[in-house]
Amino acid sequence: MEASFLSSVPLCGGNLKLRLWDARNLFSRKSSGKTSSEPSLGWRLFRSKQAAHKEASKAAAQDARSKSASPSPKSTVRRKSTDFIVGSTTALILENRPTNLPPKSAEEEQKHREQYEAMVEEAKRREKKDIKQKMMQLQQQIKHEDTVASAMEVWNSEILNNWDIMKHSRKAQELWWQGLPPSIRGKVWKLAIGNDLNITYELYEIFRARAKDRIKLLCESGPESDEDPSPADWDRESSVELIKLDISRTFPHLCIFQKEEIVDKGTVVKMGGPYHDMLHGVLGAYVCYRPDVGYVQGMSFLAAVLILNMEPADAFVCFANLLNKPCQLAFFRVDSGQMKIYFDTYEVFFEENLPKLYALFQKWKVTPDLYLIDWIFTLYSKSLPLDVASRVWDVFCRDGEEFLFRTALGILLHYEDILVNMDFIQIVQFLTKLPEVIADDKLFQSIAAINMQAKNKKFKEVLSSVKEGVASQNADREKGE
Repeated sequence: MEASFLSSVPLCGGNLKLRLWDARNLFSRKSSGKTSSEPSLGWRLFRSKQAAHKEASKAAAQDARSKSASPSPKSTVRRKSTDFIVGSTTALILENRPTNLPPKSAEEEQKHREQYEAMVEEAKRREKKDIKQKMMQLQQQIKHEDTVASAMEVWNSEILNNWDIMKHSRKAQELWWQGLPPSIRGKVWKLAIGNDLNITYELYEIFRARAKDRIKLLCESGPESDEDPSPADWDRESSVELIKLDISRTFPHLCIFQKEEIVDKGTVVKMGGPYHDMLHGVLGAYVCYRPDVGYVQGMSFLAAVLILNMEPADAFVCFANLLNKPCQLAFFRVDSGQMKIYFDTYEVFFEENLPKLYALFQKWKVTPDLYLIDWIFTLYSKSLPLDVASRVWDVFCRDGEEFLFRTALGILLHYEDILVNMDFIQIVQFLTKLPEVIADDKLFQSIAAINMQAKNKKFKEVLSSVKEGVASQNADREKGE
């Protein structure tokens, strides 16, 4: 009936009021015949002021009823006093429910209050624990700084001034084991490594300039040069290219040895990091100084550690003398015969100190060359955190090559409980990438527990015996041929 009526009404003129009235009836809610005391939950397009006022009055009345069941003033004050302690959503358990839900019972509200207080106590306990831990760390740091300061005073006033007399004294040996103060580390390393090669600063500048010219010539000539270099020159050129590649991988987290790229007006300008040119100069000078050795991957870590503790010229002198030591020379020249002698000597002490782990390594055929080469090449500066590696360098400068293998056994002892539950792949992966966080004190306790005597023979004696055995085998083989 209504639809036919609307269709007969004109859409203009004096029937506008009639159309509006009928549209109002069209959008009005149909009555269900029941009167509800609760406010409607539906969405109303149109609502009168009287209805809105009525609903507001009902909401206020219900809110008053909920307040009568709220916590006592005393508990409310207590809750307000603890609100500033816990700044999280856990405090919402004490809030009243929305007005369209029934209020909490007394038992439920008491339960929520107890839960809230338990959470506050837990937060307080955790905060006290954190504060106590931070205070302990601060006290340890202060104690360590005091120890370093007192040790530095002893080094400067007593030991360094009388180096030849004091370097073997008990006091110097004990301070050496504890780790050298960073401010004097370079001085002690320089004295301990020595300069048996008699390299002068002028010689370093000559070889550095030669390396610079060589790199410039290589860049200008390029790979399509008509020149036919000699084998020695070709090796040197290859070494120069390796230096450029290896420097970018040297202590990348420090961001001081890598190339810096700066965009200037749309143009990428390559600039060396603050220590990039120093490291490149030392390595390039060594390549020119020892073309028979050239550059071997891993040398950049040795030179970088030295540069961090001394001037470039001193770093070059120490670097060249360090690589001239028998152990380093054997490894960097990849002398397989000499390397095997060191590996066999290492395994003698491995079996003596860690028989259970040694048997496991023999079972899985985990040979020393799988993990020890990288440790020896970089003197642990790549495998251990830099501060821990620096302390290893300290004692290495005191004890020589023996300490490199003692450190390796100390690392195995330190992680023995983990390694015994691994297979071949897991062991090799673990040893080639040690954990990034290592406590130096605990590691050095493990190193100190390693006994470098096997069958009443010291490291040098065992090394000499192994060399004699290898020489005897070689002689017998030559006779047989």
